[in-house]
Amino acid sequence: MLSGEHFPIDGRTLSVEADGRVLLDGRRVAAGDGVARALAATVDATVSPSHASERAITVDQTNVSVIVDERLIVKLVAHWGAAERSARLLEQLAAAGATGVERLRGAVRWRHPERGTGVLAVVTDYLPGADDGWTWAVDDVVAVVCDEVDDPDWPTRLGRRIAEIHGVLGAEASPSNADAPEARVRRARETLAAAVAETDGAAGDRLRNRLASLEAAIDSLGAAAPGLAFPLHGDLHLGQVLRSPGPAGGERYTLIDFDGDPQQGDAERDRPDAAARDLAHLLVSIDLVAAVVQKRLGRAEPAAFAWADRARTAFLDAYRAALARPELLDEALLAGFEAEQLAAELRYAARFLPRWQYAPDAALTHRHPSTHERQEQPWTPPPSDPISS
Repeated sequence: MLSGEHFPIDGRTLSVEADGRVLLDGRRVAAGDGVARALAATVDATVSPSHASERAITVDQTNVSVIVDERLIVKLVAHWGAAERSARLLEQLAAAGATGVERLRGAVRWRHPERGTGVLAVVTDYLPGADDGWTWAVDDVVAVVCDEVDDPDWPTRLGRRIAEIHGVLGAEASPSNADAPEARVRRARETLAAAVAETDGAAGDRLRNRLASLEAAIDSLGAAAPGLAFPLHGDLHLGQVLRSPGPAGGERYTLIDFDGDPQQGDAERDRPDAAARDLAHLLVSIDLVAAVVQKRLGRAEPAAFAWADRARTAFLDAYRAALARPELLDEALLAGFEAEQLAAELRYAARFLPRWQYAPDAALTHRHPSTHERQEQPWTPPPSDPISS
């Protein structure tokens, strides 16, 4: 626990600005400035607060993650309050002995005279040799399509793992509000409307030709029961699953980043929700892997989506079989949540990562039938390049 309005580090000052930004001498914290190792030392006495190595994790992130001493990851908040959710859920999972999630070493809290107490950083174990699913899953499926090897077993393993996590987080699930179905439809329709407004060109034509199907899936959310709600992972996709060498050989899969959906506001991100939302996000990401595979191959390849169909089935079958409380899952919500997530992926691409548009474009073109009201071109993958998915 840190206390005070400022936190001194090697003659510099860590402070919280009026807008909530956490800055070191007026700039964002970065690997190499000593903040990460100083915070790591507060939860692990073997870490040198002045000499431990720091190395940046280079993927795009809302917060700042630094590898310290090649054995710990320190995730520092870029904005006050950004790690409350992940610290709380990781502490709950650790207390329950849940496996397959990032191992929590400690949460560094800051007692601030004006803002109260908040989580400044979350410290977890570093997994050497780990890759995220946008790398290892794509490699696996390329091998399935090109080398005709057997399907990998990770959809089944992930289904069991997520059922275990939901069993812990859903232990005290409570009934959703009576207006939950209406709220789900409203949120999904707003997301779809934003995607339509921000998606143009050939992808926009394909999207508009599939609005009837997408809207029907979203409207089905209104017919489902309110059901049970509990804290979810919230941003569940294969990029959040690390694969690394196992301690006794083989491979292990570790679920990371419990910060919630970055496209939602703080209140919405932390609101309990239906288990089906996590599953829908993961199902969509399986389709996105199939799209990335086709980009890698440089051609539209039906075998990639044929694999996705099998993987989705294996994942859901394993989840159902392992879920300790079957009442947590209402499968009637899956289609609507999937449609919303496809729209959210398109919206994210339009706002932040235009080169990603091809992936959700491929998935919705495959999963939803066209009305052909607009003339449309068949989906084809963009040219592959070595620096992006």
